[in-house]
Amino acid sequence: MPRIAGRGARRDQRPARRRIRREQEVKSRLLLAALLAALCVPALAAPAAKPKAKATAARNWLTTAGRTAEGAIVIGNPAAKVKLVEYLSMTCSHCAQLSAEALPPLQRDYIARGLVSLEVRHAVRDGYDFAASLLLRCEPPARYLESIEALFATQPQWMQKGAGAAAVPGFDSKSSDEKMLAVARASGFDSFFARRGMSPQAFAACMADEKAQQQLAQMAGNSWERDAIPGTPLILINGKRQEGVHDWADLEPLIRAALK
Repeated sequence: MPRIAGRGARRDQRPARRRIRREQEVKSRLLLAALLAALCVPALAAPAAKPKAKATAARNWLTTAGRTAEGAIVIGNPAAKVKLVEYLSMTCSHCAQLSAEALPPLQRDYIARGLVSLEVRHAVRDGYDFAASLLLRCEPPARYLESIEALFATQPQWMQKGAGAAAVPGFDSKSSDEKMLAVARASGFDSFFARRGMSPQAFAACMADEKAQQQLAQMAGNSWERDAIPGTPLILINGKRQEGVHDWADLEPLIRAALK
């Protein structure tokens, strides 16, 4: 670092120069204090080189998303100490209950802070589940978990409405894709995702995406056959199955233990 002009000067320097220097230092400190107050952050106890580290610590990791090689969406810090995996089905009532209790605190207290990452594996069980899961995976990653939470919250309503699709004349003669689209519309998924910013064109393209359909079907097959899950929801923490996790009271102590 360059030497400050005048540092080590002779003792016979004029008092005025020392006074000017002190005034400049005071002004600099006051300016720094004002900036810190405006940003609502505490005064730094360490040297001025620390702000970069603090900015990294304050990052909201909920906005970070990726996909595994098998297509599962992962939300959070890739280097999180705790890697949480959930096998879920959108028509599973126990999954809906776990979502209602666990997703808000999990996102706020653990994923957002970079402590935990969450990978969602769709263990699809039926046509309603397939349509819902397909559309969820077409959402921007930043809305993915929020949309899962919202769909779970209204699960009984859209499942009941979707069941009416089979009563539509000519339903049995439709192709598989046409039946899935009819079920999605009867369930109200078109209006649900439209309210969340998905255009009618994007909705239709998502429902017709054969590659996405194949990937989702493969994920479901891997869940039930290769991984031999006993049912949903099923939680993994750092690759280890956690049996008997039904609510947040079961899950949070396991996360805390893994963080130690």
